[in-house]
Amino acid sequence: MWFFFSPNIIYGPDSLDFMEMISGEKCFIITDKIVKDLGYLKILTDVLDKFGKSYDVFDEVVPDPRENGVLKAREQCLKYSPDIIIALGGGSVMDTAKVVWVLYEFPEFNLDDIHLFRNDLYDMGKKAKLIAIPTTSGTGAETTFVTVISRYEDNIWKKYFFIHRGLIPTYAIVDPIFPSGMPTELTVNTAFDTLAHSIEGLGTLWRNEFSNALALKAIELVFKYLPIIYKDGKNLEARDFLHQAATIAGLAFGNGQVHIGHTLGHSWGSMYHVHHGKCVGIVLKYVTQFILNDPDKDDAIKIYAKLAKQLGWVSWSDDDKKAAERVIEKLVELQEEVNFPMSLKETGVSKEDFEKNIDSLVNLCYQDASSVLTPRATSGEQFRKLYEYAYEGKDIDF
Repeated sequence: MWFFFSPNIIYGPDSLDFMEMISGEKCFIITDKIVKDLGYLKILTDVLDKFGKSYDVFDEVVPDPRENGVLKAREQCLKYSPDIIIALGGGSVMDTAKVVWVLYEFPEFNLDDIHLFRNDLYDMGKKAKLIAIPTTSGTGAETTFVTVISRYEDNIWKKYFFIHRGLIPTYAIVDPIFPSGMPTELTVNTAFDTLAHSIEGLGTLWRNEFSNALALKAIELVFKYLPIIYKDGKNLEARDFLHQAATIAGLAFGNGQVHIGHTLGHSWGSMYHVHHGKCVGIVLKYVTQFILNDPDKDDAIKIYAKLAKQLGWVSWSDDDKKAAERVIEKLVELQEEVNFPMSLKETGVSKEDFEKNIDSLVNLCYQDASSVLTPRATSGEQFRKLYEYAYEGKDIDF
């Protein structure tokens, strides 16, 4: 028995007007200062005003949200007592809102009560619906049941996963009006997050036919529309399709998960506070090469050969190994076309700083749940070598 979970998804231009159809009058909006300063909060509140809905706003979400901030939002939510909770923003906002939603529905809970083995969390939504409105095109968090919240332990902010399928939002409203103003670098970083969800997802141990189909479509859309947006950020059709790609990839990895690319990316991001999409996008090439080099089985070769053939990157008659390697070539070509960094060195971390922290980076990898889903068993020494190769931009040969 397996599962496929999804929010109700409303997408395309003017999909924000669906708020009129959602029952409830009191909205608690969770967002961040950047979204507010960009005017996106006003776009939402103007729609709520139009439909006669009241609202209160928590706008203090920070990147890599921390436990104390989540608990502060929970207290404000409990005091306001809404019947709709709205997450307006990127992945950090979505993660905060999902946890706040649980702690509002179950006020007696703390964060550690959020885990896969609580059947009562399947009853979410009795007090409020959760509406997820992404403003960036990458995280896919509007579709998933995974949240990542940071705690300060051992002199570092560690990322902890709080997971349950009941955390999937009630509705995801995927309106391209929000990402249309994204700057180029953020657009590229988040698009590579979409690619990492999809390309890793095809190889994860939890992959399935539903997630495979969605991952394939998301990859196709990113390769087609990201170069267009890179050249013309005002192309609304391309923005719409790239926004949809992020949600489609979210459905793929939300139901099939990811693997050590996210393990390495999470640890690098925790240590050096580099954008998540940039971290997982850079290491994507290297972890894909790593699983293609598995000496014990050729499953990954067959998977990525099929991907290359389905997307027309090679002929169906081509050798599987050659076809799988074409995926790496296409990835590098896209990186070059949109000026995406090729190595972890390009995130601005000095060699001295990297070498000083390599042991801590490897230890963080062992604490990341994504690591267990890689199709190739990974040791501490291999994590170390993956970091070293990715830092220098060296092709994986082990």
